[in-house]
Amino acid sequence: MEASINRSPADPGSSGLVAIIGTSAPHLTIYAVFLLLALYGYEIFNFSLSIDEELVGSPYISGPWLGWIAQGRWGMGALTYIFPPLGNIPLMSTVLFCAGLGVSSCLVARVLFRSYSGQWAFVGLFLSSPLWPHIAEFNTISWGIGIGCVLLTLSLLFTIAELRFGYLWAVGFLAIATGIYQSFYIWFLVLVCIRYLAMVLGTAPASSNETNQRFPWLKSSFVALGGLLGYLAVEKLFLATLKLQLTYVEGYVRLADFTTVPAEAFARILKRCWNLISGTDALYLDYGHLLTLLPMLGLLIVVVRLFRQRPLTRSQRIVAGAALAAAFVLGISPILMSAGTIPARALIPWIPISGFLAGVTLSGGSQFKKLLYAVLAITLFISVWTSVSLFYTDHLVRQRDELLAARIMARVDQLLPNPPPDRIPFVVVGAPPAKSAGAFQKLEVFGDSYFDTMHEGGNAYRIAAYLRLLGVDTLEPHQLKDILPQRSIVQAMPVWPAPGSVAMVGDMLVIKLGTIPPA
Repeated sequence: MEASINRSPADPGSSGLVAIIGTSAPHLTIYAVFLLLALYGYEIFNFSLSIDEELVGSPYISGPWLGWIAQGRWGMGALTYIFPPLGNIPLMSTVLFCAGLGVSSCLVARVLFRSYSGQWAFVGLFLSSPLWPHIAEFNTISWGIGIGCVLLTLSLLFTIAELRFGYLWAVGFLAIATGIYQSFYIWFLVLVCIRYLAMVLGTAPASSNETNQRFPWLKSSFVALGGLLGYLAVEKLFLATLKLQLTYVEGYVRLADFTTVPAEAFARILKRCWNLISGTDALYLDYGHLLTLLPMLGLLIVVVRLFRQRPLTRSQRIVAGAALAAAFVLGISPILMSAGTIPARALIPWIPISGFLAGVTLSGGSQFKKLLYAVLAITLFISVWTSVSLFYTDHLVRQRDELLAARIMARVDQLLPNPPPDRIPFVVVGAPPAKSAGAFQKLEVFGDSYFDTMHEGGNAYRIAAYLRLLGVDTLEPHQLKDILPQRSIVQAMPVWPAPGSVAMVGDMLVIKLGTIPPA
């Protein structure tokens, strides 16, 4: 493959976004649409309630848009305030999510690769990443993530395009995207690094006057700094104006673990990073070695080219090596900041790295091209199976929840044949979480029940909101600590489904689905 970065399928006289993106690729769009339908078609037409969806319109929390702002996601809060409640319309939410991913993947693929094979590999690995389903299962935010992907892609395009005042648009788009989901900021930095690598390796459709030395590092740094400052300024303004306190996300920043329990923190980080990169993490559902094969081959190819590619100068090799290392560190930075405790849905900065390395693997004129295409096809097939399996698990657990709710309310009706006019105060002792079995693939939030200990210990407020959607509005939720004076009585109660597992303790209804946690 030619090492020069000056060749481009675009018109030699072209400039701006056209020169950056390269020629149109309708085949890529069709490919992305069919792949998205295979990956998320089941979820698009699956109308089972998703986790957090029960909270939309719940009387037990303030407006959803305020909740997003309190999490530092003011962009998501603004979208929720402006648009209708898309989070409780499963089809609409997932379609917007898929549309955002599809547009972003196709545009970024054309920015990084001029060869069709590289574009196909990037789009395939990008869209089929096993990390995306962990966001798509949350209908309350997935549609916003789709919009954020497009905004972030536009920020990258305006950063590297030679457009007057384009950097101002880039700063604005980056700030808003970060306000939708904080991991998008890291993702932008990753995209800048791999764009430079694409130029150095000669895979990018660079314009005729663009060279390695002219890569807009200064402009990229300005956009990154401006986007961060813009995000923080708007966040401070919203929190101060609405008198809110930052919640939730700060619980995943566990830098204190490096001083209090450093050995445990570093052990968690190393294990989590190795599992993610090597394909041994549980999110791959035991097929990780195959799903990470193309990216690992791509990494080997990149390293070899950086050391052996003749046209590169020593300074170019050093900068490109630093960009590769920076992309990897940024990709795993959520693991570092959380001391290894971050959920899979926050690791999306790793997705473009994986897609880029896979694109590098297929972008060359290798004699093994047909074999590599076969590996890509098998990878996509396994990814589709993984995605559908997880969404089917959520469907099964919602059926279980509905059945369990009906059985619990039948017990309540037997216990209180003449209920009081006011709502009955109740607490829940969470059930043990279900385990993977057959078609049921328990993984992180996938497979969480409203009634189990994995999802906030059987949160009575969530359960009450869920029951209201089922037409039951006779229970008033309370925290488990409200029953602590009668702890010994609750501890002596049998566990569901034994008789007596639903009982009145004083004036409080107790639903004991598992063992009571330690005080």
